[in-house]
Amino acid sequence: MRRRSTRPARQGALGVLALLLALAGCAPAIQRQTPALERTERAPRIVVMPIDVELAQLTAGGVEEPHAEWTAAAFKHMRAALDAEAKARDVVLVEFDNERGSAEDRETSRELVKLHRAVGSSVLLYHYNAQLALPSKQGRFDWSLGPAVQSIARTHDADYALFLFVRDSYATAGRVAVIVVGALLGVGIPGGSQVGFASVVDLRSGDIVWFNWLARPTGDLRTPEAAGETVRALLADALK
Repeated sequence: MRRRSTRPARQGALGVLALLLALAGCAPAIQRQTPALERTERAPRIVVMPIDVELAQLTAGGVEEPHAEWTAAAFKHMRAALDAEAKARDVVLVEFDNERGSAEDRETSRELVKLHRAVGSSVLLYHYNAQLALPSKQGRFDWSLGPAVQSIARTHDADYALFLFVRDSYATAGRVAVIVVGALLGVGIPGGSQVGFASVVDLRSGDIVWFNWLARPTGDLRTPEAAGETVRALLADALK
């Protein structure tokens, strides 16, 4: 596993995300609305929504350039790691199939992945940052993707949906050189970082019943072993 700066680096909206996570370092990451997944006569069926993941290389100037090959590898490794975790936790993961349902159902599912990105970012901003806490929440973890998720339950015969958002960056040789020069001059220059969050959503109500995030200067999604560690860190006590 590679070494990175102790301070995460992000550009634009992701820079704000990493900063919020750093500010929330003293807050417990995991939030659970229910003590465990509801189990009936069958193991809970959980739809794995398309993983919202992107890997990038961090240039000498600090610009993140998306890397398609790395991203494709990360998606593959993370999906395999999820299957391994499901077997260990006695749940059934259902692969999201974009061909199921009507055209409207398919469009709704795509929009839900984007909605999760927005809602998850809002959770980080308003739930974990005491200065921005929403009075209407009264300190409760009360977040939802809304009733639109019911289309996923209908088309996939599932109880829950798992959403994952991850952004990972890796310093190029040029960036490493800048970091070294900065260190010699006594200036701390950040390298890459890994930030992400995961949600388990009840497909009957749309409520987020479990949520976790991570933000760190280490981690790697380009190899199966390291990607498996990231997935385990994100899932923590989910799927139980």
